[in-house]
Amino acid sequence: MGFWDLMIKKDDIICSIINSTFRLIHKLNIKEQNLLRKMADRKFDVTDNEIFIVLNSPSLQKQDLSVLQGKTLMFVNRGFHHPLYKELQPKFHTFIDPKMLNGKWPVTWLDEILELSPNVTFIMPVTWASKKQFWPYIERGVSFYWMPIQTVCDCLGVAGECFQFAIKQNIPTIYFTGFEASGIAYELIKTTSHFYGTNEENLKKSTKDQVIDLLMHSRHLHDLNRFAEMSKAKGISLINLTEGGLLDMFPRMNLKEIGV
Repeated sequence: MGFWDLMIKKDDIICSIINSTFRLIHKLNIKEQNLLRKMADRKFDVTDNEIFIVLNSPSLQKQDLSVLQGKTLMFVNRGFHHPLYKELQPKFHTFIDPKMLNGKWPVTWLDEILELSPNVTFIMPVTWASKKQFWPYIERGVSFYWMPIQTVCDCLGVAGECFQFAIKQNIPTIYFTGFEASGIAYELIKTTSHFYGTNEENLKKSTKDQVIDLLMHSRHLHDLNRFAEMSKAKGISLINLTEGGLLDMFPRMNLKEIGV
């Protein structure tokens, strides 16, 4: 085993210990556990037993998402800025970034999304159910699906949360697009990192911030490889429709082939 292989193994052990400890602490939260049990019994109707997850990389500009009309769709974060969002009427929209909690992303984005796709279900971490900014939406009957908490060492990001939701729903075929896994490279040179442009808050980062981002990105790719192996072993089909990008751990397919 080489030096850097050893370093990766060391990080795996540390992250495993932290993840296990963190999850054990949250298992002691009775309210969260009761809510998660309710979510486990909640099943959604899914067209053709397949889901299409649309992430936000620049390559999305090159693709005609209209071929996904009538499919079960999930968007994430600022994906509601896509010009076809209203036409496609996504069934799900996922947020897990703490920017939604600290005010960097306004909670009123939920109102904008609901105006475009009134029947959407929001996928969010279970800990957010207790946050006051979401109470008005919960009280008026907006649909939420609460997911188990991600720990500090969960490095699959919002894409991983989407994948995990689909697996919980027993959806055997998961397609995704707009996932290049190269956003950090775009941000380092301060150029377009998403189909809608840039996340302005990320352009203010210092090199100290970027050291952390690069370390997290390394773990991200590592964990995606492990997740791909796990999914394959469980008979779950994860298919990459993205044009370009780094992800070589998932089989690829051209978006134009959908519905042909």
